[in-house]
Amino acid sequence: MKKQKRIWISLLLSFILIVVLSGCSGLPKTAKINISFTPNPVPYDTEDEEWWYYVIFSESNGVGVTLISLRFDGYNQAEELVYTNIYYEEDIIDWFESNYIPAFSTLSEWVWHTGTNKYTILTVAGVDDNDNPVEATVRIDFLPK
Repeated sequence: MKKQKRIWISLLLSFILIVVLSGCSGLPKTAKINISFTPNPVPYDTEDEEWWYYVIFSESNGVGVTLISLRFDGYNQAEELVYTNIYYEEDIIDWFESNYIPAFSTLSEWVWHTGTNKYTILTVAGVDDNDNPVEATVRIDFLPK
């Protein structure tokens, strides 16, 4: 009887260990959006009189994601919010030619900035293929003119 009980306990513990180690929690995975840009910080282009940088959105958790908004919050030298620009799905498609990032893929494009702010906070929001809301934020610093 004791031997049978030990076998059942061992089987149960083995099953729990397999489930935990396999990452199978019964819940669908959530996409993870990463934002990077180059160069960083962004230098001023005296010829164009703008700051140019390349922004890259990537998905790193194996779940596709649809971008629904990009929010740019610009701050001046005194760390005060001086503007907010929000771009929605149609704008994102016009700009990036798509608003969908497949699993383990990227979406990228050149961005330019005019004005005199010190930095911008970029927040991207989306919904992944499992209907989970996803958001990521990054700070973009601008070198003085």
